[in-house]
Amino acid sequence: MHKLARYEIDKRKQKLIDYLHDEDAFLELLETFKPRELVEVQVILWNYVIDYSYVVGKNFSRHNLTSRMEPTSNYQYRVGCHERIDYCRGNICINTHPNCAGDKLKSQIAVLREIIIELKKKQ
Repeated sequence: MHKLARYEIDKRKQKLIDYLHDEDAFLELLETFKPRELVEVQVILWNYVIDYSYVVGKNFSRHNLTSRMEPTSNYQYRVGCHERIDYCRGNICINTHPNCAGDKLKSQIAVLREIIIELKKKQ
């Protein structure tokens, strides 16, 4: 990947952080990311939530976050997926069903955004 192309992706990720309080702008920008880029965005926001929860004295764990997200089995049933559940959980489907995996990631990212907003209100 060209260095400038990488910079543009990083710039868009920063804009997501800037748009946290504007749900429409956040979701509109989120739609511009490719499924593989969404994996990176999810990791960034996941780490942001964990770090920020520590700052505000909440100390969120993985369970705190995943309990707010749609269970993988429910997601698979809802979209009519018949792949093994570990394919979906491990982002293996990003290779075989990128749009489906991207949709799942976007819903998880939206939940992470909501958690960040709640944490910022507690500060």
